[in-house]
Amino acid sequence: MFMVALIAFQVSSGVHGRCAVDHEDCSHTGCCSDASKKCYKKNNGWSGCRPDCTPGIHHLDPPAERTSWSCELVTPQKKDCAAAHENCGHLGCCKDHGSKCYEKDVHWAGCLSSCTPGIHHEEKSKHQSPWSCRVIHPHEGNGGGTGGGTGSSTPSGAGGWTGTLQSTHFWDCNGASCDATTIQPWNLHEFKIPPQYAPADPAKNGGAKYGEKLWMVGAASDALSDALGPDGSCCGVDNEGGGGCGKCLLVQNPTAVNSAWTAVVMKKSRCPPWSAGCDRPHMDFAVPGFDNLQYSTANVCGSGAKSDTYISKDQSGICGAVPPKDCNCESLPTHTPQQRMLRDGCLLFKAWGWHHGVPHLHYKPVKCPAGFIKRVQVGSAFGPGGVVSLYDNSSTYSTLLDGDALAGTDASARLKPFLFSLPIFLIVGGGIFAAGLRRRRSVSQAQHLLRSVQTDIEDMGQ
Repeated sequence: MFMVALIAFQVSSGVHGRCAVDHEDCSHTGCCSDASKKCYKKNNGWSGCRPDCTPGIHHLDPPAERTSWSCELVTPQKKDCAAAHENCGHLGCCKDHGSKCYEKDVHWAGCLSSCTPGIHHEEKSKHQSPWSCRVIHPHEGNGGGTGGGTGSSTPSGAGGWTGTLQSTHFWDCNGASCDATTIQPWNLHEFKIPPQYAPADPAKNGGAKYGEKLWMVGAASDALSDALGPDGSCCGVDNEGGGGCGKCLLVQNPTAVNSAWTAVVMKKSRCPPWSAGCDRPHMDFAVPGFDNLQYSTANVCGSGAKSDTYISKDQSGICGAVPPKDCNCESLPTHTPQQRMLRDGCLLFKAWGWHHGVPHLHYKPVKCPAGFIKRVQVGSAFGPGGVVSLYDNSSTYSTLLDGDALAGTDASARLKPFLFSLPIFLIVGGGIFAAGLRRRRSVSQAQHLLRSVQTDIEDMGQ
C-alpha cells in the first residue's frame, strides 16, 4: 500500500518538483498538472502537455515555432534523454548510460563517453570548433514557482517576498542562451542581444501589471531558475540543462534612490554556476552601457564577431564601473532607432537609482505581463534569422500573415488590412509595369494603362 502511494505521489509531482502546466516545457518532469493530458516530445528542446499527439507539423503552433513533433511519450519513469547524435544541452542527459552530456558551445552539447577541451579532429572540418567539455546535468526545477506561465506564486517571508537575490548588470552584446535554438540554421554571427531586451517602460507598452516601473531581461542562476519552474512557451528554451526561460520575477531594491520601485525581470539567459555568484539565487540584469569591462569575459560589442551590435565595446561599458545612479547615459549614440532604444533603456535603469552595482534585491515569481511577452517573445525581438528589425512587426505583410493577430475577428475585419493595402500594391505594380513598356509605347499609352488600373481599383472598392 505504501509503495502504491509513493508511486502515485511521484507521478503527480514529477518525482522532482511540480508537474508542468499548459504552455510549459515538461521535458524534465515528464508529467502534467492537468490529469487529462500527457507529456509528448516535440524535439530535444521542447515537450508539451497535450490530450493527444500526431507526429508532424501542428498548424496551431505559432508560426515561428511551427516545426515537427515526434510525439514520443515522456513520463517520470521514462525520462527524455538525447541519443548519441542529438543535442543533449536542454535535456542534460543521454540515452546511452555510458555517456555524459558535454558542452561544446552555447549552441551544441553532445553525448560522449569522455571529453577533452579543445578541437576534436574526428569531427568534419566544417564542424571543428573548440569544446568547453563542461558537463551538463538535468535541471529538475524543484522550486515550484509558477513564474510567467500560468497561475501565480505563493511567496513567503516579510512583505510577501520569496527571498533575496544578489544582482549584477551587463551588456556584452552576445546572444541570450534562451534564444540559441531559435536560430535556424545556426549562425553565430547573428547570435546577439536585441535592442528590444533593453529596459522598457511598461507605461509605453500596454501598462504595468503590478505597479512596476521597468521591464527587464536577465541571466538567472540555476538556483533562481528552480523558483521559476519549467521553460515557458513564449520566449525560447534554456539550452544548457536548465529551465525558466520566458518566466518572470518581481524585484525591489530597498537601497535604491527610488526604493519603492519594482521591476519585472524575465529570464532570457543562464548565469552558469561556475561564474562568480551564480552558485546561489542570482540575476544578472541586461542594461546597455552597464557591462563592467574589467570583469566581462566575452564582450563582443563592435568587434566584428557579430553583425551590427549598435554600440561599441567602450560604449557598452560606459557605466559598468560607476554607481548606476551616476551613469552618463547621454553619451550613448542616438543615430538609429536601435541606438535610441538602448539609450532610453540605460536612462530608465539609471532613474531607479542603484547606489552600487551588486545590491541584494527582494524577489518573488510572478506571471509575466502580456505586453512584456509581446515585446520579447520569439518572432518579435529574436527569430530564426536573428534579431528582428524594429520595423518588421509593423509591416502590412506581417499583419496579413499573422494568424494569431487575426484570430477571433470576423471576415470583414480580417479583410480590412488586405483591402487597405491592395490599392497601394496595384498602383505600385501598375506603375512598374507601365515603366517597363516605355521602350515600346508612348508615355500617353503608359498613362492610359495606369488610369485603367486605378479605375479597376475604384470598381473593386465599390
